[in-house]
Amino acid sequence: MGLMQLMPGTASGLGVKDPYNPQQNINGGTKYLSQMMKQFGGDVQSALAAYNAGPGNVQKAMKQAKSTKYADYAKYLPQETQKYVPKVLSKMGG
Repeated sequence: MGLMQLMPGTASGLGVKDPYNPQQNINGGTKYLSQMMKQFGGDVQSALAAYNAGPGNVQKAMKQAKSTKYADYAKYLPQETQKYVPKVLSKMGG
């Protein structure tokens, strides 16, 4: 929902009362991305994958690949996430 495309449960957990309010939505989305960055040790690819697919799905993919390297576990993620991560990185210049 909204600019940062927050899921209802995620928005609620982040304290976003109105996910269609741009300020609340952006604050919630950046807070969530920050949480994902911390959870995945600053690994931008993993944090973006977790933002899109959920941290549990990223951890599951890592276990399946027996690796924490995005290049190794990406194939175990949903197709949407496999497209999302490089697309966002390209917009960031990386």
